[in-house]
Amino acid sequence: MRTFTSDLARFSGHQFTRRVVYPMAGVMVVMIAVVISFIVLSSRQQNALEVAESTRLATTALQVKAREVGRNLRDYTIRPDVYENIHDGIDLGWAVTEGNLGANIYDDLGYELVFAVTSKDRTIYSLVNGAPDKVDALTVMPRGLRDLLHVAAIQPEPTTSLIKSGNDVFVVAANAILPPSIDRSTVNSRDLTMLVFAKKLDQKFLDQMGHDYLLNGLSISAGDHRVLEAFIPLMTQNRVPLGAISWTPRKPGNQLLNFIVLPLAIALVILAAFAILVVRNARRSTIALQESATHVTHLAHHDFLTSLPNRVLFRERLDIAIAQPPERSNGLSVICLDLDNFKEVNDSLGHGAGDQLLQQVAERLLGCIGHNDTVARLGGDEFAVIQMGMNQPHDAEALSRKLIECVRTSFVIEDQELHIGVSIGIALAGAERGNPERLLKNADIALYRAKQGGRATYRIFEAQMDAELQERRGLEYDLRQAVLKGELELHYQPLIDLEKREVAAVEALVRWRHPTRGLVSPADFIPLAEETGLIIAIGEWVLETACTQALSWDQLRIAVNLSPVQFRNRELVETVHQVLQRTGLDPARLELEITESVLINDAAAALEILNGLKGLGVKIAMDDFGTGYSSLGYLNSFPFDKIKIDKSFIGDLSDTEKSGAIVKSVIGLGQSLNMVTTAEGVETVEQAAFLRQQGCDQVQGFYFSKPVEAAELSLFVARWRAENEGLGGTAEAA
Repeated sequence: MRTFTSDLARFSGHQFTRRVVYPMAGVMVVMIAVVISFIVLSSRQQNALEVAESTRLATTALQVKAREVGRNLRDYTIRPDVYENIHDGIDLGWAVTEGNLGANIYDDLGYELVFAVTSKDRTIYSLVNGAPDKVDALTVMPRGLRDLLHVAAIQPEPTTSLIKSGNDVFVVAANAILPPSIDRSTVNSRDLTMLVFAKKLDQKFLDQMGHDYLLNGLSISAGDHRVLEAFIPLMTQNRVPLGAISWTPRKPGNQLLNFIVLPLAIALVILAAFAILVVRNARRSTIALQESATHVTHLAHHDFLTSLPNRVLFRERLDIAIAQPPERSNGLSVICLDLDNFKEVNDSLGHGAGDQLLQQVAERLLGCIGHNDTVARLGGDEFAVIQMGMNQPHDAEALSRKLIECVRTSFVIEDQELHIGVSIGIALAGAERGNPERLLKNADIALYRAKQGGRATYRIFEAQMDAELQERRGLEYDLRQAVLKGELELHYQPLIDLEKREVAAVEALVRWRHPTRGLVSPADFIPLAEETGLIIAIGEWVLETACTQALSWDQLRIAVNLSPVQFRNRELVETVHQVLQRTGLDPARLELEITESVLINDAAAALEILNGLKGLGVKIAMDDFGTGYSSLGYLNSFPFDKIKIDKSFIGDLSDTEKSGAIVKSVIGLGQSLNMVTTAEGVETVEQAAFLRQQGCDQVQGFYFSKPVEAAELSLFVARWRAENEGLGGTAEAA
């Protein structure tokens, strides 16, 4: 750097001007010419991009309007009263009544044409501009409507198309009149009566569309639309051209040219004085280069967002700390931190708020550490501290508690008060003094255990943690192999109907028979399967195996548990549908059990999934009822068929009056909501008798049968039926 600076100082005066300024000026002239050419080309490109973008926007706008017509039509075709009064013959008096198919269709929804057409293409009802008429739909729209009706007759959802009538173009939607109570597969599409809504693409329609989507001067052009500057073609369902919608696009490229002309002229003037300024600023440039080099070095070793040391500098300082004499480095600790609930802030408020939060966290961490310590951001929401203490592990624990309290205090981001936490893992130098990689790994392992321990806490690395982590990884590998090799199996536990004294259903429970470990507890491998994502494949296997097995049990329903991870899978409804199709099981014989936890984070999404499952015809049960926070609210809001009383209440029946009162209340609640109630964990005759006396519908538990393999369950069912006494006799005896 010193050599470069001295050379630059000597390289001045006339020689500098001749050898540097003149060539640079020539280069600048060429560059300006290139820039002007580039700007002209860019302006044209921007104009073209604006036309393309507005074309996509106009296409989307027209599609949205078409879907809106389809949705409005769907609201009428699924109404039972529309089906009753139009399908077999039109009740004109009913149809013209406000709120049915009368003037409100035009006045409120704006549809100029409404037709009801039978399967024989006979128009039985016409509404023109809100007034009943006797015109024939196929006469009004001779080209395109017949084809649309034939296509719509075989589609469950409304079918839309553009159709020309006279000189006007209409957005037309057709759908069969069929309420949800009638299974479409039982009705011949040729026997369906079709309902048709049509909205005219007039100037009012286009003005509204232009207002909604910021498109100027929308109009319909019937001529050669290839000469238009911006347009979208209008075509029928059969690709017959009907004209085009055109508009006046913005021209940002022209605006850019108008804006840039004056600055370019000024730039040419400035260029004339550039040579003089270069000589004057040569020495300043040298200093700037030095400062720039310093800045680059800083960026290479510091996090851009928080200005904390990054992973590179952290590792360098850790190497230096470890290289200290043993009497000093033995007091070294590495502390890894991971923010709790940071992802929720990013998802709800955006990355901008997340960045601000990280900056504030960095400031707080800096205020907590000692003068000789280092705090760094390793990436994302992960931080690390190198602490040089003399009294370990006491110093590391004291700092960790200070950091937890520091982060626990609320943050204010964009006028919102946010609360997060931090989990901490501590690794002490000790025997790992000469191995920085191992020290970091130990701190990460301790951090993982801290998160397992409930977060907002700290853990100090211990040797068995590594062994436990390796054990977990080994168990994860074995579980993956078990899924591939078919080591999983299903056991079944009967559900007894107390009133009918019969086996009403069986619950399928997955078991893992490990070749060396034996039967592995579900409490050990189900959480692991959820963490690794294996629960999706396991859950589908359980569902299909249980449905297949249920076919061998006459009329018995099969209950299958869905884990929260399964429930959040977007393909859940389709997976259940495919399993039912592959196995041939009647959907009414399948019960899916979910816990309240799946409803907490995104109630709207959960409701959509539950409605999708209900649409398949399956039953939905809330498992472990009473262990959550808002079960009553969920029962009122979600389409449950059954509630299962958690076994913890049943086990306490003989010990606490409170549990008995809770059980009575839940049973009464189920009766008032017309839901089936099932009690889990029944282990004594007294419990069974109490539940029957209180009106509980079903029970399950070890008193009747533990979960057993399918063959043994079949024997249990046969024996139960043969004895002809069942639970009712048992309960009475109790």
